[in-house]
Amino acid sequence: MIPSYLRRALLVLAVIALAIARASARTGSDAAFSSALAEGAPVPAQFAALKAKPRKPAAPPAAPSAPEAVWQKVLETVKRDAEYAPGAGPMPSVFSIEDSTGDPKGEHVKQGITVLGMINDEDQFVAVGVILIFGESKLNAKDGNYHVEQWMFQTDVYGDVGEAAHGVVIMSPDGKPLGSKRSPLDPADPKIQKQYDAMLKHWAERTPKGA
Repeated sequence: MIPSYLRRALLVLAVIALAIARASARTGSDAAFSSALAEGAPVPAQFAALKAKPRKPAAPPAAPSAPEAVWQKVLETVKRDAEYAPGAGPMPSVFSIEDSTGDPKGEHVKQGITVLGMINDEDQFVAVGVILIFGESKLNAKDGNYHVEQWMFQTDVYGDVGEAAHGVVIMSPDGKPLGSKRSPLDPADPKIQKQYDAMLKHWAERTPKGA
């Protein structure tokens, strides 16, 4: 099941993702990042073939990027813990995880990671991109409302960020939206990489369920 707070982001990015997917299907360049899927939700063993293609040497990108070792650990978490949901209409197929800590009706932190893709003619899931979302809700002492800081990063299959968004949503104590503001982002701003690193750390070091 796709986490409810990811649906809007997925809808916005679905068209882009599917366009990339068609290109990937034509070139076959992401074959190494695919895993065969049986009918229904895949079992953990079916994630074994999901892996990143070796990165070619290149100049450091201006936008945030994931260190190779960290990104591999993030992918291992996805292989191990993500739930599968097939695509429907404009929605791509996805593997997703949602984590939440704190009081859902009060101060809390919610994070999500979703791998977007498509099922090709060989019934394989071909990944085309990843979305990471972070939201932290805090009670503001000045106005008595909850201020929810939100971050979203859209990446390619190697962890290089293509799009990023940041903003704050103001919610009343009873959960009614009161307003929002979005902050412009400079991809080269060090604080953007710092936030991305913190989100990667969460998924790279996530404790397995039942451990």
